[in-house]
Amino acid sequence: MQAFRMPITFSAALFTAALVATGCYPKAGPAPGVLSADNAAWASTKWPGTTPESLAAGHDTFIAKCNGCHDYPDLAAIDDDEWPGIVDSMGDKADLDATKKEAVLHFVLAARHH
Repeated sequence: MQAFRMPITFSAALFTAALVATGCYPKAGPAPGVLSADNAAWASTKWPGTTPESLAAGHDTFIAKCNGCHDYPDLAAIDDDEWPGIVDSMGDKADLDATKKEAVLHFVLAARHH
């Protein structure tokens, strides 16, 4: 019986450590609002063809999907260069196609632009 207790205790410790680690990252933030005209203009310059409608679609997808498994992330707490990987990974988990992932990424990066 003692042989089974060690793996269960070890597994419980790993599970607890994982919960603590995931609870601290990413930092939670409020649900982001719609973009300002300045943010939308910046995005259309950075990504030609980006429209207020595509940014609104990215916002709507972010709002609909990004708190399904966790709180909304604090957009300001994560660097721009980390967002493409995050959106790709989380988009896969949320079953987003490439167009929706791109819209979410453009929305997030535009929302971070001040």
